[in-house]
Amino acid sequence: MKRVQFSVHRTVGEARLLAGTLEAEGMSVEVRGESLATLSGEIPSSETWVELWLRPEDVEQARGVLAELAANQEEAARSVECPGCREENPGNFELCWSCGVELPRGLRTRLRAV
Repeated sequence: MKRVQFSVHRTVGEARLLAGTLEAEGMSVEVRGESLATLSGEIPSSETWVELWLRPEDVEQARGVLAELAANQEEAARSVECPGCREENPGNFELCWSCGVELPRGLRTRLRAV
């Protein structure tokens, strides 16, 4: 079965998280280079990076999943104040983590210092 390289990651954890997300969307993912990660420092670090390989027909769907993840990450980096208890919540929450009140969607969010 022909595969194409989709992405390269510096850590096994990063690669496995994305692989799990893609597999949950029904794609067949092959993780390559995972066993070399333990040799980091012994061989050039670029040789220990972990690669994700997909079937050619899954590439477009996988790009869509990556775009959705990036949008969610940007939203999570923002902060929304709860109208009930005034507690700050990540922008991608639907309910306040403190009091459970539904957070309004159209509010202007504030960037949160990290």
